[in-house]
Amino acid sequence: IAFPIFAEREIEFSLNSDSIWRGITQNDGNPTLGANLYFSLDNGFFSGTWIESCCSDTLSYPTREIGFYAGYEKSFSEDIAFSFNYVGTNYPNSKIDNYDEIEINLLIYDFEISYFKGLDNFPDYYELSYNYDFFNNSVYLTYGDFDSYKNDNTSNGSNYSFGIDFLLKDFTFSLNYYYFNANGLRDLDDDGVVFSISKKTSF
Repeated sequence: IAFPIFAEREIEFSLNSDSIWRGITQNDGNPTLGANLYFSLDNGFFSGTWIESCCSDTLSYPTREIGFYAGYEKSFSEDIAFSFNYVGTNYPNSKIDNYDEIEINLLIYDFEISYFKGLDNFPDYYELSYNYDFFNNSVYLTYGDFDSYKNDNTSNGSNYSFGIDFLLKDFTFSLNYYYFNANGLRDLDDDGVVFSISKKTSF
């Protein structure tokens, strides 16, 4: 039996001053550790998994997040690409918080449009981002918006972020500002700055 040869295999480790998910802190300003494993094939199929020590606002919250994704990417040129994949996010000690999504991405030059279709009543999410590379660095801007949960117009909200990544001796350093604008209570509005260090290795 001949097994397909992976065109790309990468593992990435990261240390973050907080875990921010779509403009929302998941770790109440506490540092998190993460790891991501990624595989891709020459035919465009890819898959990966991640684990993060996040989501521990209180003792009743999950203390780690584990996820899996798999999908397909088609590049039409160096500047235009389309991809879709399944994403499953799991919390081993709080399974009620698990959720699944279908992710669709369209990359056109430095812009990316993303749509996350929530499954099993999980709300949909939309995001537009811009990324500009210079030397070994990049700057980015994003805007994202969540659909209301179960037609409750006061739930969820939108988020904005901008940041810079720079490469130094095989490490990536990131500085990011985020802002979350809640649809309901103003007390849920939030903003902050997150610093991250990551190391990616091919094998």
